[in-house]
Amino acid sequence: MHEYHKAVEWVKTASAKAAQSGMKKVKTLHVTFGESSGYSPEVVKNYFDEAAVGTACEGAEFDVKVTRSLLKCPKCGKLFEKKLLDYKCPDCGVEGDPTESGNEVEVTGIDFY
Repeated sequence: MHEYHKAVEWVKTASAKAAQSGMKKVKTLHVTFGESSGYSPEVVKNYFDEAAVGTACEGAEFDVKVTRSLLKCPKCGKLFEKKLLDYKCPDCGVEGDPTESGNEVEVTGIDFY
């Protein structure tokens, strides 16, 4: 259900920005989803389409970017991609610490027309 609330929030935000810019319609919503965010881009888009009916966002496209989850080695500082059941640094073998990369759920841009 968290996808629904995110979609409604984005419809409100994008519609308000369209009005502030003097534009009538949102053409494209550029969004980033981290692979570890727990959000499904497809589900958010479906809810977005439902929530957008009758607003400036109706018919808007999603331009989706998915970010990989990164870990940071506490020993050497290297950032590396998190792999399934393997959290060790490829350089020194120490288990990496989580970072914020891969947890994003955000609008990075809005195109109007």
